[in-house]
Amino acid sequence: MLISDEKSGPFVAGADGCSSGWVALILNVRTGASSVQLTDVASWIRERPDGLAMLAIDIPIGLIDGTRPCDSAARKLLGLPRCCSVFPAPCRATILPASYPDGSAVNFAITGKKLSKQTWAIGPKIKEIDDVIQPDHQAWVYEVHPEVSFWRLNNGRAMKCSKSRPAGREERRSVLSRQFPEIDRHIAQRPKGVGVDDVLDAAVAAWSAMRLWEGSAEMVCAAGLDNRELRVAIHY
Repeated sequence: MLISDEKSGPFVAGADGCSSGWVALILNVRTGASSVQLTDVASWIRERPDGLAMLAIDIPIGLIDGTRPCDSAARKLLGLPRCCSVFPAPCRATILPASYPDGSAVNFAITGKKLSKQTWAIGPKIKEIDDVIQPDHQAWVYEVHPEVSFWRLNNGRAMKCSKSRPAGREERRSVLSRQFPEIDRHIAQRPKGVGVDDVLDAAVAAWSAMRLWEGSAEMVCAAGLDNRELRVAIHY
């Protein structure tokens, strides 16, 4: 269930993977009240909570046997050095092996490209969502990428510093504070196992979810479909 100080919906939410699972920032679209919680995103997709209008997730949705055009477009949009934050999504067969060498070998055999360790690290979360999502869910569940959303929120300028650095986290916090006056409280009171960068990424995903609800969201390039008819697109 959604946790919010406000009882009246609808709500949008942005979700980001973290060491404790998934963290979500939930935003009441009528009052602007927001809250942060750990959640089970796969369960949300299986059984949509009452009042949840849009869910934006920082995870690849829609997997193809090759380079996803939306990943290439996102890297081009961001430019150096933030383009490096867009990891190439794996093919679906890659998320099944139990080890990085095996997974990378499978990806190379199918796509001609080895798998980065960063992509392999998020493989379990990619599989978690891929196992449950169906095309009809994509009427309200969307893939986002935080750095693309930050680029748009910052008037078409990519973040200057990496979010792994204090300066980068402050840069993102400052940009978000215009949309989320409570962002400092959310950071200070974040759940155990949730990093500052996780809260920031969930917040900017929620901002994109709000744009989706309003009908003002954009895509980095035209959407495609994978072999399960899932939409392959990055929204912001």
